[in-house]
Amino acid sequence: MGLNPKFDALLARMADLHDRKSADYACDENRYSNFESAAATAGCSTDLVFAVLIGIKLARLKELAKGKEPNNESVQDSRLDLAVYSALWASYRTPLP
Repeated sequence: MGLNPKFDALLARMADLHDRKSADYACDENRYSNFESAAATAGCSTDLVFAVLIGIKLARLKELAKGKEPNNESVQDSRLDLAVYSALWASYRTPLP
């Protein structure tokens, strides 16, 4: 465990969430295929797809911060999705070693 066990546990939860959702969205050969396909469909860059998805999560969190009760996923689930999208975008742009 690292210096911050809560953070480490959250990273592990994010990894699990990503793995479970990615199995439904991306092909095995390219774990970013869903983002690239969305970009091709919309005629925009993959970076813009990531930015839009992050923007949608931020807009949802902004509405829920006003006191709305979530009907589906929890506020914490939206925070995790936001963190996963950010990490995916960073990893998409990170060259392989």
